[in-house]
Amino acid sequence: MLTIIKNLFIPQKDYAGRNIDNVIVRLALQSGTDIHAWSYITEQSVYENTISGMRIYPHEVTKHAA
Repeated sequence: MLTIIKNLFIPQKDYAGRNIDNVIVRLALQSGTDIHAWSYITEQSVYENTISGMRIYPHEVTKHAA
């Protein structure tokens, strides 16, 4: 239970140690999409726009959102 509560308030990091929320904000701004459309899939280390299906893979994050 404590782990679940901690995960709500502690910023999560992606595979490279970047703040997931910051990367999502940058991706949304650069692509002109809604922030809430983006998510990070930990198992695949990929950012995904859940509306359009667009995925940003690890080697593309530095080009698009870093």
